[in-house]
Amino acid sequence: MLQQNPEIIELLRGNFLTLLDYINDPVIVINKDGLVVYINSAYEYQVGIPKEKILNKNLYEKHPDDKLLKILENRKQIEQDICYYDETLGYHIVANFIPLKCGDGKIKGVIGVGNSKTISIITEHFRSIVVRSKKNKLEKINTPNLKYFNSIISNDPRMLHCLNIATNVAKTDVSVMLRGETGTGKELFADAIHRASNRSKQPFVAINCSAIPENLLEAELFGYTSGAFTGANPAGKTGKIERANNGTLFLDEIGDSSLNIQAKLLRFTQEKYIEKVGGTKKIPVNVRIIAATNRNLEQMVQQNEFRADLFYRLCVVPIFIPPLRERFTDISFLSIHFLNNFAKVYGKNLSFTPDAIDYLQNYSWPGNVRELKNVIEHAVIMCQKDKLAAKDLQPKILNIPIKTKPGTLRLNVAIEELEKSIIKQALSETKYNKSKAINLLGISRSAFYDKLEKYNIS
Repeated sequence: MLQQNPEIIELLRGNFLTLLDYINDPVIVINKDGLVVYINSAYEYQVGIPKEKILNKNLYEKHPDDKLLKILENRKQIEQDICYYDETLGYHIVANFIPLKCGDGKIKGVIGVGNSKTISIITEHFRSIVVRSKKNKLEKINTPNLKYFNSIISNDPRMLHCLNIATNVAKTDVSVMLRGETGTGKELFADAIHRASNRSKQPFVAINCSAIPENLLEAELFGYTSGAFTGANPAGKTGKIERANNGTLFLDEIGDSSLNIQAKLLRFTQEKYIEKVGGTKKIPVNVRIIAATNRNLEQMVQQNEFRADLFYRLCVVPIFIPPLRERFTDISFLSIHFLNNFAKVYGKNLSFTPDAIDYLQNYSWPGNVRELKNVIEHAVIMCQKDKLAAKDLQPKILNIPIKTKPGTLRLNVAIEELEKSIIKQALSETKYNKSKAINLLGISRSAFYDKLEKYNIS
């Protein structure tokens, strides 16, 4: 037994703080005056703020309702898993609280130990109950719908605001426009809105407008009759819109559709019926439309590349999903979440080293959450140790140095050269398999080929 090994006990005492710094659970210690005297690395990463900005701060001044102070005042130990809102972390957490007492029974401080694995579980259910508005007032969210959004994990206020909009609009039939870069989770939002809607028992049909050539997209959307064109199925085909009848139609990458397709979609949204390619029969269809794009539709409207009338019909309720690089605290939060999930899937017991978290947080994540998830899964599969270090993360997340032309600091030149370099690296890593390179880059097929032509990449 450990009690019979005093030498080991002394070693543990001498290395206690070092041991705390290597666990993934956030740990914080305050003294009897409410001053923060210690936090471990996991706590620093959960908050997303350097230690020096937290240590020696008095909780009574900025967070007078923090649970640590309550334990300090009532002197009672809480060891069972209790969910509460942590003032300093900014979200709900499951934690244990232990008053630190001297031999004479006097309390000298309090230690709080959070459970990083249950943070994500609890947060999935409770994080969106309240969010802060621009006026710093609490906005109530349609809480019965929260269970449908548990696949969207975030602690970022802007993301919570997006969830607020999505949960409140879900029960309506208005058109929603999801805006954001590739990989931010637009399809997750669309699916969750459908599952939380009154149409949840009806079909959810998605189509990527950029992945299908224009001459085939119309047939995919509206279907076609027998003999409509050469090579057509003799029996004809039911289109995506008709298949989504009474349910939800998700038009992904709508900004990449042609003006011809836009005109036909506009007529459908106005008249609520479709005509198959090669047919004249009007087929009434009742669908709720959710569209998504990573393009600047307002600018496209001004440049006559996107129909203004269709834009206003599809963009009744816009939801702007922020990129991962603007959600700094989510990087470590999601990294730990993905690590725990994939470690369980692949039967491993892993944790991050501090340099791995630093490495992840210092990357710009052009592929957003999708890229982060892929990076973590790859690292978990390949790692042969019990710690994931920066060197274990796959090479494609390395920041590529920008080499500008001699004597120039023009931003557009630097960006173009960086973009060209990234595309070449993606092609090289995929052995010039274009489909794999497109997935790796997280951009649409049409955008990929446009860039190949622009940069003269063969």
